[in-house]
Amino acid sequence: MGAGAIPLQVEKEFFDKAQGTYTLYVYTADVSYQGDDRVDVSTNGGYFIFVPPKEVFFDYRFGKTTASQFEKTYFAFLRNSYCNYRHAWDNTLSRSRIVLVCSCNGGGKSCHRYVIVNFLKKLGGVYKGKLKT
Repeated sequence: MGAGAIPLQVEKEFFDKAQGTYTLYVYTADVSYQGDDRVDVSTNGGYFIFVPPKEVFFDYRFGKTTASQFEKTYFAFLRNSYCNYRHAWDNTLSRSRIVLVCSCNGGGKSCHRYVIVNFLKKLGGVYKGKLKT
């Protein structure tokens, strides 16, 4: 464990305590959506707390890992991000609604936005679908 690293047990307890704490409506939309509730999660310049590591992302996109492996690895990243950047997460989760956008605009739920949606559900988020823009 490196300097500043959070022990796994502490991280797990921290995340478990937060589950179900927030009520947040989550939508997805095309990257052209420009509302105040827009949260860009694109791998190229999106909001850092949500952006997957490029190696993890590209291994999935190019078929080197399965969807299940990607979700497991990405969940671990998001959980770690939640613990390390709590203030940024609290600011996001305390909103009543967010709209996740991504430059890939992946259809068929292939975009990593849907992994984020599943993660946010664990924290009390409610997925309301894709907005028509």
